[in-house]
Amino acid sequence: MAIEYAKLLGRYISEGLSENEEVYIKETLKKLIEQEIEVLEKEKERYKGEMEIFEAKYSLKSEAFLKKFDSGEMGDDLDFFEWYACVDSYNRVDKRQKSLMENWK
Repeated sequence: MAIEYAKLLGRYISEGLSENEEVYIKETLKKLIEQEIEVLEKEKERYKGEMEIFEAKYSLKSEAFLKKFDSGEMGDDLDFFEWYACVDSYNRVDKRQKSLMENWK
C-alpha cells in the first residue's frame, strides 16, 4: 500500500506544485524520515543490548564471533544461532539507517 501512495505522490508532484505545497511535502517527508531514523536507532540499541549479553557470556566480541561462526568454529548451539540472528539484524538495521541518513538532504 505504501508503494501506491508513493506513486500517487510522484504523479501529484510531476503535475507541478506551488511553493507552499512543495515546502509542505518536503517538511512532511523530512519528519517521517527523521522519525524512521529514530525508530531504527532504538532497534539498533535493542539488538546491541542482546549482542552484549552474548559477548559477556562467551567472552567474545560479536565481530569475532561472526567470523568464527561463519567458518564453522562455533558449533551448532542454539545460542549461537540466536546471536548470529542478532548480529545480522543489527547490521541490516544499521545499513538501512545509514542509507536514510546519507540519502536524505
